[in-house]
This record gives sequence, C-alpha cells and structure tokens, in this order.
Amino acid sequence: MTRAGIVFLIVVIINCLIAAVYLLWYLVFKRDQDNRKQYIMHTVIMVLCPVIGPLFFLCGFLKYHFLRFGDRDLSDVEFSKSRHNPRLKADEERERNIVPVEEAILISDKEKKRKNMLNVLLGETDEALSSIAMALNSDDSEVAHYAASFLQSKLDVFRENVRRAMQIIQEKESREEPCTEDILALIRYMEQLLKQKVLTQLEQTDYVGQMEGLCQKVYDMAKDQIDPICYSGICRLLIDLKAYDRAEVWGERFAAQYPDQLQAYKLRMRLYFEMEEKDKFFETLDQLKSSNVVIDNQTLKLIRMVQQ
Repeated sequence: MTRAGIVFLIVVIINCLIAAVYLLWYLVFKRDQDNRKQYIMHTVIMVLCPVIGPLFFLCGFLKYHFLRFGDRDLSDVEFSKSRHNPRLKADEERERNIVPVEEAILISDKEKKRKNMLNVLLGETDEALSSIAMALNSDDSEVAHYAASFLQSKLDVFRENVRRAMQIIQEKESREEPCTEDILALIRYMEQLLKQKVLTQLEQTDYVGQMEGLCQKVYDMAKDQIDPICYSGICRLLIDLKAYDRAEVWGERFAAQYPDQLQAYKLRMRLYFEMEEKDKFFETLDQLKSSNVVIDNQTLKLIRMVQQ
C-alpha cells in the first residue's frame, strides 16, 4: 500500500473513532434520549464526510459557546412569564384516551370511564360545560363527583369574575370614567357561560337580567358599539327564559341597527314561532325574503316548508 493510501486509511479510522466518541458521549454520558435521531444523523454525516463533517460540527459548537460577534439588541425583549410559551412534548397516552364527553359517560367499564372523564376535564372545557353537566346523572358516583366538583369550581370562578367586573364598572361610573369597553367585555364573558345553561333556573334568570341591564347601559351610552354577537346573545337567552316581551324589544333593536344580519331575522322568527304570533312570523319572513341578506341552507329549508 502506498504512503498516501496509508494516510487516507488512518484519517478514515480516526474520523470513525471521533464519530463513535461523539455518539457515545451524547447518548451514554449525557443521556440525551430526546434528541437521539439528531445525534445519530450527525454521526452518519461525520462518517460519510471524513474530516469535513467533524470540522463543521466542531466549528458550530465553538461559535455557539465561545464566540460573540457584536452587541445583542435586547430592546424588544420582555422578561415576563406571560410571553413565555413552553414547548412541551405531547402526552400521547393521554391524547389517545380523550373522547367526547357523551362517549366518556356511556363507557361501561368503570375504570376506563373515570380515566376518560378526567382526561376530558383536563382539556379545554370552557365551551363544553353543558356536556360535562350530563355526567352528573352518571351511574358511577365517582364520575358524577368529578363532574360536580369541576362544574362547581368553574361556576365559582364565573361568579367571582362577574362580581369583580361589576364592581370595577360601578367604580368607574362613580368617577365618571368611560367604561363601555369593560361592559362589552363582561357581556361577552357572561354570554359564553349562560348560553350553556349550567346554572340553576333562579341564577340563570338573575344573571340574564344583569346581562340585559349591561346591554341597556351600552345601548343608552353608545348603542353603535353593540355588535351582532351581543344582540344575538341577549335575544337568545331571553327567549330561552320565555321572557318574550323583552326579547322582542332587543330583536327589534337588533334588526333596526343591523338589517343586513341574517341572525336578526332568524331570532325574531323563532321568537314569534314560540309566541304563536303567526302574522308577525310571516311578516318577518317576508322582510327577509325582500332583503339582500344571504340565506343559509337551514333558513332556506324553513322558507320552502312554510310555503308548501
């Protein structure tokens, strides 16, 4: 073998030893199992690219740990926990066991039912309180206890948040400070829970009355700031409570301020249907048909049905 061949063989052997030491160091001594694939890939590159591969990773390591070029601009850095978004690995075992609330309740195996119910409660549940309330009637007392405890804690938070927000609004009103944005934010917050009907009838009636009072304040101060979501929310809640006269007032205000909103017509049609006001129902339907509002499939089916 020529001298050049011997030198090349020695370089390859040393390169392979460096790659092996690199892999052993990270997987055995540092025990970094999370990045196993990354280190294996680095090792393969070192073996396939003798000298160049190890030098490339060595230069990157030295630059990252020892070299600093220029001053770092920290003017846009805010050291706040609210800005910190930790990247956590998914809990695959838990994710596989998450099922809809209705299915979690119907599972016959008690152990699985309890585990699935806990997984559901640990997820994003602010929009699913009414479904969780179904578990209160479960034949498994522990599942019912989980649901009752969870709902109670959520409702306690809701009551306290509403109380504090009301207090802030009243304080601002006493100082004659603008509070329209605070009132609108509270209306939207209350509507998100009240529409799920998880409170007792007495509490539901009381909170809907408070929400209506807030809507009236905004209507008196700056009605142009009431959006269709707020109108829809208060109308729907009042209809559910069968407070038809009050619902009709807000329905008419909704239609007058937002005549191009389909929901303004649908809510009044539902109201007049429940009130058995046939003339007003068809009058609203005719208004909808003569308007330029885009009609969805559900409303279109209703129109075809009543015309038959």
